[in-house]
Amino acid sequence: MIKTAITILIFTLLPTTSQSEWTDSITHVYETSKEKTQEIYLSAKDRLKPKQLTQEEITQQRFQLLWEDVFEEYKEGASLLKESQNAPKSAWFKKDKIDYKGDLDNVLNNIIEILTNDDLLSYKNEIEYKKNEISELKSKIINYREKMVSAPKESMIYTTKSKYQQKIKDAKDGIAIFQNDIEIIKKRLEKRFANNGIELSMEQIDVLLSRVDGDNIIQMTVIMDVLNKITEQILKLMQDSNEELTQAKKYYGMHLISWQVVLHIQQKYIDMVNNNFVPQIEHIIKKTDRMIEQTSRLYEAEDDQTKQTIYQKNLNIQRETKQVAERYREQLVSAKEEMKKAQKISISNLKLAENTYYTVSLSSELYSIISQSQILFTKIAKIQMPTIIPFENKKIKKKYQEITGELLRIKK
Repeated sequence: MIKTAITILIFTLLPTTSQSEWTDSITHVYETSKEKTQEIYLSAKDRLKPKQLTQEEITQQRFQLLWEDVFEEYKEGASLLKESQNAPKSAWFKKDKIDYKGDLDNVLNNIIEILTNDDLLSYKNEIEYKKNEISELKSKIINYREKMVSAPKESMIYTTKSKYQQKIKDAKDGIAIFQNDIEIIKKRLEKRFANNGIELSMEQIDVLLSRVDGDNIIQMTVIMDVLNKITEQILKLMQDSNEELTQAKKYYGMHLISWQVVLHIQQKYIDMVNNNFVPQIEHIIKKTDRMIEQTSRLYEAEDDQTKQTIYQKNLNIQRETKQVAERYREQLVSAKEEMKKAQKISISNLKLAENTYYTVSLSSELYSIISQSQILFTKIAKIQMPTIIPFENKKIKKKYQEITGELLRIKK
């Protein structure tokens, strides 16, 4: 249709010429018009093409959405803090301090859920998925090798040896890709900790991902990072309020909620270690003790040297399991103690912030105190970070992963 329209237009404009000249002219003008039309189309397409966002821009967009979700919870929390100050310690017919604490805990849990609704918390799940894929490919390789033994060299019907070899190669290539993906995920996690002033080696990251409290530690690091960004938003709101005291105090009340969130997640971690992780590991140690005792009796009662050798190997494995479990328990207890130290500092900061909130008269002073909190969040993140010792060898790593798997099964 376009070609016909162009041809008619050209025909009306061209002077009388020979048939060949006329045809050549039409063809030339058509081709020129076609090229110009394509140029215009491609130029428009490039202009309409969505701009490729940088990682920083993506992060900023994600935070803006998060801020919109969390803002109402922050306002609700600040309101509850204010109302609870004048509430009685105990009451029958109106809300007392215990009631307000329950309401505030609900708000804090909502905030934590929003703050951790982040793809950066999916590290462990992503790695677990990749490892499962690797495990499946390894199983396939074993299966292919078994079938290749009896496979024909040439066949139009059956899978040949060469085809099985290709399948094995493809599976190995797949394993290499998944292993590379795992390293990329670990580097992302390493960078996330570095942004919070916590330098971890890839070996330490490996240990963290093998620990039962790894998710909790990652969660706290993510929250500390986001709280810094929230503090920036609160400071901006305070600036935009033009030093109006009522608004400034409202925003400072929202800032106090950030400290409440910090204390809340710290206490949840301490409770988790005390009430879940340590008792579960002690259960594993007791179970291993019983197994060692039983194996020792069987070893002593056995006359056959070959069987005794097997029992001895079993005993060695069981004792190694117990040693690793005891070390695991020590590290969790040590991490809990570090968290308690960080929590003492958080409590001290919160008390000072609350005292300032009820005594200051100038919003500029509130602004200054909030500004200092970003440094404090980073310091606390460093203090509460447990000492992560790299695995001595693959055997220790395997034992840790086995114990972690057992702990997670008990947890379910």
